[in-house]
Amino acid sequence: MKRLSNSVALGLASGLAFALASSALTRCSDSSADPSEFYGPTAPRDYLLGRFEPSTHPLFVEVRSLGVPTRGRTIHLRRETAESLAKLYREFRAEFPDGEFWITSGTRNFAAQRSIWEGKWSGRTDQRYFRITDPERRALGILEYSSMPGTSRHHWGSDFDINILTNEYYRSGGGKRLYDWLQTNGGRFGFCQPYTAGRTSGYNEERWHWSYLPLARRFLADWNSVVLPEFPANGFSGADRAARLAETYVNSINSACR
Repeated sequence: MKRLSNSVALGLASGLAFALASSALTRCSDSSADPSEFYGPTAPRDYLLGRFEPSTHPLFVEVRSLGVPTRGRTIHLRRETAESLAKLYREFRAEFPDGEFWITSGTRNFAAQRSIWEGKWSGRTDQRYFRITDPERRALGILEYSSMPGTSRHHWGSDFDINILTNEYYRSGGGKRLYDWLQTNGGRFGFCQPYTAGRTSGYNEERWHWSYLPLARRFLADWNSVVLPEFPANGFSGADRAARLAETYVNSINSACR
């Protein structure tokens, strides 16, 4: 019997990894899972809105403790996300020992997301949006890249940003090498890019934003059933105009991330 070619062997290995990842996804996103196990001591609605402190939540871990570089930042993720991310990072560095890979941002709670939103709304951190006098148009401008508080996938502990927060970085050099590798291999570890090019609504493309699907699938379903029916129309500037956009921006993601 002839030996398998490298490409065939790799294909079989990738198929097995995908099957294992799919099995894990099914277990993690099981809608019948006990909320007290899935959300820990935080009520599901509060968790999904980001109304908790990730640094003290028992289901979260600082990613540096698992060997994932952050360039000095203290970044927390759900343990399941961080453990899979650590495996992905080790494999990437094994293939590209000089490849640059670090985590720029992880879990952000409601207060942190509100600070980002308010900074742009008030012009404190970005004058572009403050110059827009119509509140709804100002909200839409901010929503090109920044979520309103209570709607960010960064609340969940399943999502993180890598390296540089510009799409241009990932079109050449080391950024392109990393992005191409993630597109090919990220799925084997459960990761997908929620904000891809070509979508017709929602946020702009974000090549730096990746999501751990075995958790995020459950969070997305629960956000729609638990949070959306009574999404807060207050709690941050412009909420009375922006809140009605929440459903579109939360759900307008890459179909592979559902």
